[in-house]
Amino acid sequence: MNPYYGVRRLGPYLGVIQVIDVGDACAYSTNGHSWRIRQQTSSGRFRWGIAQISAKNMDDICIVNADNLVQALRNLPRVPFPVRDRFELWLLHNRTRKPLALLRTCYMPADMACVTDPHWRPFLRTDTGFVSTTLSMLSKDKVTRDLSILHRDRLESQVNEASRPYPVAQWFERLDDGSGVGHAGLRLAPDDAGRVLAADDFPELLVSEEWSDPAQAGLVADYHDWYAASLLAHQNLARTTRVRLEQAACRRPQALLSSYPLIPEIIDQGAIDVALVSARLMNAS
Repeated sequence: MNPYYGVRRLGPYLGVIQVIDVGDACAYSTNGHSWRIRQQTSSGRFRWGIAQISAKNMDDICIVNADNLVQALRNLPRVPFPVRDRFELWLLHNRTRKPLALLRTCYMPADMACVTDPHWRPFLRTDTGFVSTTLSMLSKDKVTRDLSILHRDRLESQVNEASRPYPVAQWFERLDDGSGVGHAGLRLAPDDAGRVLAADDFPELLVSEEWSDPAQAGLVADYHDWYAASLLAHQNLARTTRVRLEQAACRRPQALLSSYPLIPEIIDQGAIDVALVSARLMNAS
């Protein structure tokens, strides 16, 4: 089994992480340069190592009882690694029963955990910086209510409300053609397990952008644009989606700088290069 792969971090979304997994030890990286080590103890549990390993000290690696991981680190292929978390847990829409928002993913079938909390969370609780262009324009025109509510809270309420009053969540195994085979979940109908959904039934990014209300659709699109730099690390994106995300990522260059090594494909390299220079200047000031 190839020990090098990528997985998406969700619950809430935190981008794509690179993984080196040799069984009894793993290394994880959010940028492809520095790695955190996790080893299995004699009791069978895993613990984090103290030091981080980077490209600068790769030749001096010495990890006790982890020769296979040391070898894998020294033979490190170029990042990004193939993203392999093909098992996806989706919150379902209350009317269509189709995927609405991505809750979690995993690489191994055994890691499809029982669903106890179907609530979708867009950000960490401490992250309050999200600004929606759509809601800001509506606020300027004074046609919205509850203007004091944070944009992130409006987004969270909108998406979760579309799954209520009794939220349903289901694990799917995504196949090479993008379709998905249904597995277990929460509050499923008897015939849900084993059902097959077409690729078009799944949102391409994190949340469905199909909403009857233009303001609601705009809010979700703004959320994806906010996370554009991280979403560019996703693989098999449509060209039009990648173009849109690149344009959005260039508007937040500092986030792009940290995600850039993990992006598998660039459409407009010139615009990305300008944004990266801008980010370095911001960081230096």
